[in-house]
Amino acid sequence: MQTIEALIKQTDTLSPQDRKRLLAHLQTLIAEEAHTQPATKKGPYTHSLALAGTIHTSHTDVSADKYKHLAEAYADRHEEQ
Repeated sequence: MQTIEALIKQTDTLSPQDRKRLLAHLQTLIAEEAHTQPATKKGPYTHSLALAGTIHTSHTDVSADKYKHLAEAYADRHEEQ
């Protein structure tokens, strides 16, 4: 296999169209490698982000019943006289 330096020197002799083809091919290879890497190499949160929105819980909180809590917050609290 040729060294990187030899490959770089060879690219100087390519026509502009061939350089574009080479560049497009290299970008395709890089994109394919990025999709085939294990999740640990993509980042520490990749696995967690992939699960986002797929987990369900029976626990209720303010956001689960937000309209009830908003109604209480905006209720008229003036005492009638």
